[in-house]
Amino acid sequence: MDWQDFFKLLHVLTFVYWVGADLGVFYSARLVVNPKYSPQTRATLLKVLAWIDMIPRYMLLLTFPVGATLAANLGYSPIDGVWLYLVWAASIAWIVMVWQIHHREGTDAAKRLTRIDLILRFVFIAALAIPAITSLAGAGPYETEWLPIKILLFAGAVVCGVGIRVTFTPFGAAFGKLMTEGSSPEIEGQMTRSLNHAVPFVIGIWIFAAITAYLGMNHEILFGT
Repeated sequence: MDWQDFFKLLHVLTFVYWVGADLGVFYSARLVVNPKYSPQTRATLLKVLAWIDMIPRYMLLLTFPVGATLAANLGYSPIDGVWLYLVWAASIAWIVMVWQIHHREGTDAAKRLTRIDLILRFVFIAALAIPAITSLAGAGPYETEWLPIKILLFAGAVVCGVGIRVTFTPFGAAFGKLMTEGSSPEIEGQMTRSLNHAVPFVIGIWIFAAITAYLGMNHEILFGT
């Protein structure tokens, strides 16, 4: 196995662990909002959910540098040489920051890092979408037709991830009330609504990821390159 084959395998694995773990998170979330379970049981389920949820968070941030490496090795991307090393360094630093957010959950440091993480995601979306759109318009920097489309689809998945975070925000406060005040129709309703509002974004991630994977596997047939 040469390095290109290794990165191809890694690219597939990031997709598998990203979407696979995401399914586990979604199912666990349904159990957490089920009022048939005691608050203590639901708190345990939430801890399991939070741990599993870190896997797609890491894989999301790892997908881009792996994909950028594959594209650079094939001559499809201008991100090469020093720039590629910088992409890897930034991605690893971001993954470490996400790990710190989880490790320091509930602290002021974690809250500050969470705000920084959200800002970075908006910057990341723009950094993905703008050159992809200009490339589709014929202005570069990507010279193939399929790669900008794939990057735009990936940007769409990142947007959905932000949407999940925003719509799921009220859940935390409601769950805190559940643990201190006990169950009530108001609290249960708020948690269920938060989850239901996040569902379209979850499905959006699965759809974007599936189309991206299909395009990656069939771009030679679809576009001839």
